Amino acid sequence: MHMNVEETKDISLADDGEMEENDENYQVDDASVDSAIESPRFSTRLSTNNVGRSGYFSSSSMEKGSSNNAVEREVYTLGQNSYGELGHGDTLERHLPTLVEFCRGKDIVQVSSGNEFTILLDAKGEAYGVGYNDSGQCGSGGNGRCVNFSRMETMVDRNVVSITTTNGSEHLLMVTDSGELYTNGYNSKGQLGHGNTQSCYVPKLVEALSGFRVTKVCCSYYHSIILTDSDQIFSFGRNDFGQLGLGDRDDRTTPSECHLLHGRNISALACGQYHSIVGLAGGGLMGFGKNDYGQLGLETTEFKLRPTLVTQPPLNAAVTVQLACGYYHTIALVSTGLVFGFGRNDYGQLGIGNRDNQWKPHLLTDLQDKFIREVTCGCYHSICLSREGKVYPFGRNNHGQLGTNNTVDSARPLFLEAMAGKHVCQITAGFYHTVLLVGPPLEAPNFLIQPTLSSDFRGILNNPARSDVTFVLEGRPIYAHRIVIMARCEPLERMLDGPMKEATEQEIVIPEHRYEVFLGFLEFLYTDVVTGLEPTAVELSFALDLLTLADQFLVDALKRKCEAAVQKSITIENVSEMFVTADSRQALALRKKCFDFMLQNFGKVIATKSFSELPPNFIREVCLEASKRGVVIPGSQVHTGPRSSRDGPLVA
Repeated sequence: MHMNVEETKDISLADDGEMEENDENYQVDDASVDSAIESPRFSTRLSTNNVGRSGYFSSSSMEKGSSNNAVEREVYTLGQNSYGELGHGDTLERHLPTLVEFCRGKDIVQVSSGNEFTILLDAKGEAYGVGYNDSGQCGSGGNGRCVNFSRMETMVDRNVVSITTTNGSEHLLMVTDSGELYTNGYNSKGQLGHGNTQSCYVPKLVEALSGFRVTKVCCSYYHSIILTDSDQIFSFGRNDFGQLGLGDRDDRTTPSECHLLHGRNISALACGQYHSIVGLAGGGLMGFGKNDYGQLGLETTEFKLRPTLVTQPPLNAAVTVQLACGYYHTIALVSTGLVFGFGRNDYGQLGIGNRDNQWKPHLLTDLQDKFIREVTCGCYHSICLSREGKVYPFGRNNHGQLGTNNTVDSARPLFLEAMAGKHVCQITAGFYHTVLLVGPPLEAPNFLIQPTLSSDFRGILNNPARSDVTFVLEGRPIYAHRIVIMARCEPLERMLDGPMKEATEQEIVIPEHRYEVFLGFLEFLYTDVVTGLEPTAVELSFALDLLTLADQFLVDALKRKCEAAVQKSITIENVSEMFVTADSRQALALRKKCFDFMLQNFGKVIATKSFSELPPNFIREVCLEASKRGVVIPGSQVHTGPRSSRDGPLVA
C-alpha cells in the first residue's frame, strides 16, 4: 500500500494492523430527475461519480470512432508531481496550471485523478493513464511507473463512456456504453469487486454484475459503490465502519446489494476514506460509515452501519445534484445552486472561512452567487466550477494544488486567476494535484440544465456586465438593474425614477447599512429568496438588520421572512433586546412572539440584565400582562395575580 512520505506522521496502526489516519443555479423537480435517470441516454452517459463525475460528456463520446474536429479541448494540471501524475514527462511540481502537450488533438472528454495518478478519456472511448502505478491503476499491464500517458490497450474496443478514481484512491472504475463495469488497481480490501484481494494490472470485467446496467459509480481508497439503472445500489471493499451501508462491519470482495437503499431513486453518490453519502432524487441526503469529523452531516461521533438521513435543513429535503468527498469531508451541491460543506476542516477544505470541523451542513456563502455546477475533492482540498467556466479552489495547498502560485492554504474559495481567460468545462482533484479540462461546455444531463426565472435573475444580480445602476455600501459596489428594482419596490422606484437626484446618478451611496444586508435585500427583490435567512445560514444580526431595511423600504413579504427567521433565534438572554427592536421596527409578529416568550419564561427572563435595562414602559407592559395571566415564578409560592382556585397555576 502506498502512502506519501509526509503523511506518515499522521498514520498509526489500527487494531487490525491496517494503516489508518488519525488526524448557477439549477432547479430540479422530482419528475425531471426521475425521467432523466430512467432514460437510456442517461444510463449510458451518466455513469461516473456524482452525475458522471462532472456530469458533462462530449456528444461524440457515445460512438466509438466519432470525433469533432471543431472542438480543441486542452488539459491543464497542477500540484504534486512526485510520480509524473501531472503528465508532463517529468516530476517537477507545478503551482500554476500548466498545459499538457500530450492532449493536443486528442479530443479529451473526461479527466479523473486519484492518489498520484491521472486518467484521461477521449471521444473514441480510449483511456490513458499516467503517474503512480504500483498496483496497476494506470491499466498499462504492469506495475512500473508511467511518466508519460499510456493507452489502456485492453480497453480500446470496449466503448468506455466514463472513468472514475477520486480523492486518494489507487484503483479505477470504468463503465462502457453497455453499462459494464471494469476495475483495476489496488485491491487490499476487495474494492475491485473481483472476489479476491489481489491487485489487477489491467481493467477487468466485474463479472458479479453481469446482467446489470451500471449508471453511476464512486469510490475512495478502500471501497466502491455503484448504482444500476434499476435503482439498485451495490457496494464492495472495506466495511469496518459500515461504509458499505449493509448493516454490518464485514468487508466484501464482490458487489453486495444495499437493500436499505433499493428503489430510493438516487441522484448523487460519493465515497470518503471511511464514509459514504448519497443524495435522494426526491429530496434528502443519507450517509453511512465513519463520522468522527462530522463528514456524514450528523451531530454524533458514532459511525453508522445503515444509511441514515441527514436531519439538518435544507439538506434533509433539498435535491442534491452532486456530491464529492475528501478523506474526511463532504461537499454537496443542491438543485438551487448552493454549496454546503461538512466534516473535517483543519486545512479550510470546507471553504467556510474558518478551520473548525462541522457536524452540520454549512453554506459556502462566498459561492452563493457563482452558479456552481460541479464540485470535486482531493484528500484535503476542494474545488468548485461555475456555469461560466470559472474555478474556485480552497483547502490545503502544500503542493500548489490550488493554483495560486504559492503553498498557502485557503479557508475560503479563491478565484483561479491563472485560468481567467479560459473556459474550464470539467474539474477533478487527486490526492495533492488538480486537473482541469478546458474548452467549450460539455453536454449536460437534462435534469441539470433547467434554469428557472429566479435562477436567471439571480445570475444578473451584482453582474457588472448587465448593470445600469450601482449601489455603494461600505465602499463596495453592488451592480443592479433599475427596471427590476422599480418593479419590486415602490420607495426605490420613487428614488430611481422621480425628482430625486439619485434618478440621474450611476452610483448611489447607501449609508448606515451593511454591504451583506443590502445585497440580501436585493437578492429578495430579484428572486424572492434570501440565502442568509436559510436555517443553516441565519445570523441574528443579519436578520435584524435586514428586517430594518425591509421596514424602511416597505417590503412586507421580506419583513415576514425576517421575522420568521429571527423567531427561531429567541433565547432567554436576548429576548428583551429583541422585543425592543421588534417594537421600534414595527415587526408586530416578532414583537408578539417575544412578548409571549417572556411571559412563558417570566421567572428566568426578569432575572437577566437585559430585562432590567428595558425602558420602564416596556417593563410595566410585561409585568401587567403577567399579572393578568397569573404567571407564577418557578420555585416560588407567589404568583403575579389572582387565579381561580379551580385553575392550576400558569407556570412560567
